[in-house]
Amino acid sequence: MKKETLTLALLIAVMPPAWAVISPYLGNSVGPIALICAGIYATNGNKFKDAHKIALGYLAGDIWALIAFEIMAHTPLNPDLTLFLTLAVFGFILVIISDRFKGIIHMPSWLTGWAIGMLTMNLDTTTPVMSLTVQIAFAMLVGVYYVGALLDLVHRSLNK
Repeated sequence: MKKETLTLALLIAVMPPAWAVISPYLGNSVGPIALICAGIYATNGNKFKDAHKIALGYLAGDIWALIAFEIMAHTPLNPDLTLFLTLAVFGFILVIISDRFKGIIHMPSWLTGWAIGMLTMNLDTTTPVMSLTVQIAFAMLVGVYYVGALLDLVHRSLNK
């Protein structure tokens, strides 16, 4: 077995589970979101130079999800029509903004963050939505910077 594979396996066996154990003690009920978010970071080639725009994309998606959630919760229109219009308009605007600011924001993480936020907000009906939004954002940042960037840095350092 290659040293790179073994060190990666060991780091994956320790770092994400450590977050999974610690996150509830930090008041974060959505810790697994970090693992999803680390996936986009890794798929992007583990490029730390892109970590900030990936993180910004996730945070924008989380805010997008909160706004969409509030619109859908308080609009008296047909729920299906409201969902369609909200997704259509927000999706259109998201693509235009992220194309205009490619060097600042990462469109795939914005789309992913939006989907993660909407799914989480729709499934968790007991946590106040603002608290949930903050927890989601924190887990997303953990995914990019701890599970993604730090794990990659440690992995590269161990393999030198």
